[in-house]
Amino acid sequence: MKDASHFIRKQVFDALNGNITLNSANVPVYNVVPSSASTPYILITSVSNSIAEDIKDTYLNEIITDVEIVTAFDTNTGGQLDANLAMNQITQILVDRTSFFNMASNNFKCISAQSNGVAYISTDTDTETIYRGILTLSNLVEEL
Repeated sequence: MKDASHFIRKQVFDALNGNITLNSANVPVYNVVPSSASTPYILITSVSNSIAEDIKDTYLNEIITDVEIVTAFDTNTGGQLDANLAMNQITQILVDRTSFFNMASNNFKCISAQSNGVAYISTDTDTETIYRGILTLSNLVEEL
């Protein structure tokens, strides 16, 4: 069995990079957030890869990936709406019942893409409120 997690992360990165905007500005996408980054930004992280089905002739893996939008605003000035707006764009691109990532060149076939839910979290610091929207994306992938 091969691990396709990094191929899924690359597909997610490529699908979102340059395609998410807030207030007419492009939102950068990261696998690792650089210390120089400012909000808003999108972070993609692998969560798990497990055997979804035990079939004699093939491996089916469920790959779970978190896609997180991070926004921040001065305390008491709002901003959660931006996280909602960005997450709406993200889910429209990634969660599709008819078109899935093309991974044939890596000897995998993506069979499904679904949301396992979106969580919204806010954190207050002394100077700002940070809003995070986290999509848990599930992809069923067959090793060819």
